[in-house]
Amino acid sequence: MQRRQHLTHLAALGLAPFSPAAFASAGTTARGPDFSALERRVQGRLGFFALDTGQGRTLAHRADERFSTASTFKILLAACVAHGVERGRWRWDDELPLHETDRVAHAPAFDRLLPRGRATLSAMVQGIVVESDNPCANLLMRHCCGSPAGMTQWLREQGDSVTRLDRWELALNENRPGDPQDTSTPRAFAHSLQHLLLGAGLGRASQARLRADMHSSQTGLKRLRAGLPDAGWRVIDKTGTGYRGAVNDVGLVFPPGGRAPWVVVALQSDSTASTDALSAVIAEAMRQLVAAWA
Repeated sequence: MQRRQHLTHLAALGLAPFSPAAFASAGTTARGPDFSALERRVQGRLGFFALDTGQGRTLAHRADERFSTASTFKILLAACVAHGVERGRWRWDDELPLHETDRVAHAPAFDRLLPRGRATLSAMVQGIVVESDNPCANLLMRHCCGSPAGMTQWLREQGDSVTRLDRWELALNENRPGDPQDTSTPRAFAHSLQHLLLGAGLGRASQARLRADMHSSQTGLKRLRAGLPDAGWRVIDKTGTGYRGAVNDVGLVFPPGGRAPWVVVALQSDSTASTDALSAVIAEAMRQLVAAWA
């Protein structure tokens, strides 16, 4: 599907760029579900944070504990690329060279683009958000940030003092116990998503572009999206899957009736359960959020 079709379809679903009122500094924390039972189901940790951008309420569970971000970082990287475009550092149609030596595992977009020997920033951003392509993520991070540390520095400039990138794909998925490398907290990640995709972090055109790509992704069908009650609800999201139970999903939830979106971050760790079982935990957490807030 072409970019213009992405944006047209997004607008038709009521997902046009949104500019929410700033959160009240004394935002309310809703009384809601206890996710401990979900953790016991898979013998792991679930970090969860939700922001209702209309009412300012929040719902939190282990919201300030660190979790491996796995591939969820790619939506932040995509925002970094868009930020550079807005500031004239590069253009969406700039091309980067591609080499077979750049390839790492999970390379659906890279493998399609490799025969040309080069690809635009636009195509590579679509690759990392829609298909979670790993070599495209490494190439974009090298081009736009210089290194994972450069990505971390950009996040600090956006006001995120917690989220950090330390390694390239695939090493960043290691998720060793107690290791702060390549981690964030649900609260910090949610506020970065709000800032970049709904707030003042990016212009509306950039937000619409990234949100269209998130909408086109099919990697999260068993996670946040599976917890929606009916077709009147919409989720656009970015998943991540790493070692030691790092099965994650982050995104924007659009309730029916034109209500303001929610920002939802679900990060997991420490479980030996299957990816499907951990995906089901995220879906159930979404169901419980809807029950608490709808």
